[in-house]
Amino acid sequence: MRSPEPNVPRDSEDRWREAVLTAGLAVFDWDIPGRRIYRSPEMLATWDYPEGPNEAVDAARSVIHPDDFPDFWARMTELQGGTVERAILEMRMRQRDGAWRWVRWRARIASRGPDGRPARVVGTVNDIHELWKGRDLARESQMRLQGIVDSAMDAIISIDDNQRITLFNRAAERIFGYEPLEVLGQPLEMLIPGRFHGEHHRHVEQFGRTGVSSRPMMAQRIVTALRKSGEEFPIDASISQNEIRGHRFFTVILRDVSVRERTRRELAQAREDLRELSVASRTAREQENSRISRELHDELGQNLTSLKMDLAWLEANTPREDAKFLQTLSAMRAVLDSTVAATRRISADLRPLMLDDLGLAAAMEWLAEETSRRHGFRVELAVDEASANLAEPLASQVYRIVQESLTNAGRHAAARNVRVALRTIGREVHLDVEDDGRGLGPEDLRKKGSFGLVGIRERVYILAGSVEIRGDAGQGTVIHVRLPIPPAEGGAP
Repeated sequence: MRSPEPNVPRDSEDRWREAVLTAGLAVFDWDIPGRRIYRSPEMLATWDYPEGPNEAVDAARSVIHPDDFPDFWARMTELQGGTVERAILEMRMRQRDGAWRWVRWRARIASRGPDGRPARVVGTVNDIHELWKGRDLARESQMRLQGIVDSAMDAIISIDDNQRITLFNRAAERIFGYEPLEVLGQPLEMLIPGRFHGEHHRHVEQFGRTGVSSRPMMAQRIVTALRKSGEEFPIDASISQNEIRGHRFFTVILRDVSVRERTRRELAQAREDLRELSVASRTAREQENSRISRELHDELGQNLTSLKMDLAWLEANTPREDAKFLQTLSAMRAVLDSTVAATRRISADLRPLMLDDLGLAAAMEWLAEETSRRHGFRVELAVDEASANLAEPLASQVYRIVQESLTNAGRHAAARNVRVALRTIGREVHLDVEDDGRGLGPEDLRKKGSFGLVGIRERVYILAGSVEIRGDAGQGTVIHVRLPIPPAEGGAP
């Protein structure tokens, strides 16, 4: 379709108008007194203006979207009345093919008449449809992002490089108790207890200088936040940063962990109570074992010794010719000797009296000899001077750990040699038990019904120590225990 010819006047006084209208742009020139609008060929070729001469209102109404025409005519009326010098408007216009496209319309007063009223208005029309499509996509993306942010279960807060709040989602409203209008543009410090303001400000600045995109905040410190009500509460938070048009923005994603922290503290307290109960229970058990062991050793042992003396007297005063009676006495002596040995063994198993009478080193030496005799392996024992006389309950627990370790080496490891080393380092007792047996596999550590290693861990736990058990198959087993020495053990810490 041939572009309509521009209705350009030919008189000399309108040469400037002709130059503008033939400049290759979508340009218009409104003759207000003549109630005519002159349009460039580009305007007429692109937009669906009616053919032939027409007045400004009629032509504009035919090509401008009905929803946008009131705004357009309001701007034109302001220019015509001289209340504004310039006007700009984004609106929809119909192309020759019938499609509506967004344009940016600009106009200004070009001249005034003798009475000072506007006589001519000139302007341009630029197609910005693609820009509007981009805006729509950006707006849709922003709405989607806002929906995701607002539906998030965790609080999301963004701040600018001055640490002023720029985003505050619904979860943040619920956690902190603020409406968005109360916090947007405000410093982040309003959500942090006053005593942490300086430290937190430095932390964010340092994070900005690192160039790291994100990291958890609780990895470095416990983060405490402040509700609108003035209540402080712990949060689990991570911070990220990005740069937009030369400005740095930080985003914090946080979760109220008040319930979790309260549960953790209650669980820790319950564990501590259980540990103290276990210490008291084991101490009471050791005391009871000590009492029974001493009664077996002293009372029963003395009675058995008296019986042996009486039996020896009977043997000495029995005629040699009474062989049957002498044989019965010999059998009784054998049973009595066996009973004495069993009594001593049971007493020692309950609690070796030398642990109380001679100290830990002597008790461990007896234990090493007795275990070697029972299981047939060699025990190398090394106890330093500082560890030789540990006080209760530490001494009893160390003894029991060594006892259990040697029993495991004899029953399960098939060891030939075992090394036991006990030494004091600073305010800790270090115990190492190493054997050359078959070692440990993962299944050994998880074996049901086997409580040897579990018992060792439990004894270490109730003394607030640590234990490491390792050993590859065929490479032997190593048990390393570290136990803190109570303040009363070595005097003032």
